[in-house]
Amino acid sequence: MRARYFISVGQDADATTQANRETALAELAYVVSRKNFRIFSDQPLNVITRPGIVFIMLGWFQKTLPSGSEDLPNTVDIDDIIFDDIANIFETYWGSYVAIIYYEDENKIKMIRDPSGGMPCYFCCLKDGVSIVSDMDLLRKRRILEFITNYDEIGYHLLFPNFRTNRTCLTGLNEVPPGYQLTANCETCALTQKWDPWHFARRDAYYRDPDEAISNLRATVLSTIGAWVSRFQKPVIGLSGGLDSSIVAASAVRAGAEVTGLTLVTDESAGDERHYARQIADFLGISLEERYFSVADTDLRSSHAAHLPRPLARSFAQSGDRAYCDVAAQVRADAFFTGAGGDNVFCFQQSVLPIADRILYDGVGRGMCKTTAEIAEMAETSVFRCVALAMRRAWFRSPQYRWRTQPALLSREFLNQHAEKPSHSWLNMATGELPGKAAHIAYLLQIQNHLEGFRRENILPQINPLMSQPIVEMCLRIPTWFSCIGGENRSIARKAFAPYLPEAILHRRTKGGPDGFLQQLFLCNRNTIRDMLLGGNLAASHLIDRPAIEAAVMLEADGDHLQHFRVLELVDVEAWISEIRAR
Repeated sequence: MRARYFISVGQDADATTQANRETALAELAYVVSRKNFRIFSDQPLNVITRPGIVFIMLGWFQKTLPSGSEDLPNTVDIDDIIFDDIANIFETYWGSYVAIIYYEDENKIKMIRDPSGGMPCYFCCLKDGVSIVSDMDLLRKRRILEFITNYDEIGYHLLFPNFRTNRTCLTGLNEVPPGYQLTANCETCALTQKWDPWHFARRDAYYRDPDEAISNLRATVLSTIGAWVSRFQKPVIGLSGGLDSSIVAASAVRAGAEVTGLTLVTDESAGDERHYARQIADFLGISLEERYFSVADTDLRSSHAAHLPRPLARSFAQSGDRAYCDVAAQVRADAFFTGAGGDNVFCFQQSVLPIADRILYDGVGRGMCKTTAEIAEMAETSVFRCVALAMRRAWFRSPQYRWRTQPALLSREFLNQHAEKPSHSWLNMATGELPGKAAHIAYLLQIQNHLEGFRRENILPQINPLMSQPIVEMCLRIPTWFSCIGGENRSIARKAFAPYLPEAILHRRTKGGPDGFLQQLFLCNRNTIRDMLLGGNLAASHLIDRPAIEAAVMLEADGDHLQHFRVLELVDVEAWISEIRAR
């Protein structure tokens, strides 16, 4: 279960309204109250005061590695944060938290969210102040915000998959992005970027020796996950038998966690990874639960993201979600750990970008030839083709990352009105920086929408350890061509954990998935899908192409599977809208 909090800056209309609204927050036991400033939380608050200033940290945090595991703010650290720059906190602490400074004389706050984005943070600017919350239900209880779906943002969400801005799909509700600062008083709100991935990803910060990168990555991952285990000692970990979840499990076991593994299985062989999951479970000496995806446990009309201001849930995950909750209750777990973000953080690239980076970094030579051979081996293609594509990418295209659109099944009316490209400050790169590293940073944006949208996150904390700030910052310093050494993707991570994983997991190149289950889900619910989309909110708002939807719904099992999967994405959004409107 995530920490919940409500922060109010500014005055309520009158004393009676204020009393009624505070009664609505009675479940949040911990309170800090000052003139025009209140915090309510269900978690203990770390509060430090100075004349006219209140500093608060909410959530779970640790001293920056390798300083140790002290997790309480001390006077020296906090004075540096209060009187200099609140962003100094990123150099001193990491974790899943928000930090707030309230300046009483100015009726102003500065609030910052940790770069991993582990602690949710939404805000609503009002005529007499600002409300900042961990979840939108707290706004509903206080009757502060009408839940009006924003169809422009919903369409944008569908057109640019996995691109997350500070805007949500609810009118008037925004998000403080990871690593950003919100400055607010009774009249204004402003967002400022305070953590910059390019500070670590710039070319003059790169590791030059692969062995140093391997050693440091191993130490950082083990220390970071060890710190998480000091807080959560009985996690359930999703085990696919892939590299990322295996690294998380191995690190947690080494830190002394009582780990239970869970692998999810489909009826098709491509989605049955029990062979690999059993190998890692046996190797680590942990118990493993095996559960099947089930169409019967999936309700397409229900959204597991109804507690979120974006339609992030994926209906095919409902069955797995139930399995996670059942196993957690069975073993009395205290958290869910995942390997989510491993591909993104460890820079799994299936392109010629590492070759292009090496050309731009140290020219055409032996190094470029070596990387080209490795990429050609990974892609099972010719060296000459890789060289040609890499040179064109390095010399004839902008290094800026270009976000791809997904216009399929959206209406021409919507597409004609929304041609603007997405922008995010993380994508802004200085002259001379490398395109492969720009893509690496874009991958960190792409994963954010996949880290939530599960019902289980309302039951126990869901921790994504590989997204932790120390690991991300360390991996940004690894050149992209290090990540394909030996013709294997994520090679630095593989070599770092060679002592702790079985050979079959270390060198596994295939990866299963739930595609067969998605196809089964589509075919078993064809009539429901047609009714939901052709007579639903997306159609009424002219966001989707009704004739194209009708044709896609009628495709047979041996037709275009990608069309079927796109239809299910639209169904997930339709279910979310319906649940939001019904509340």
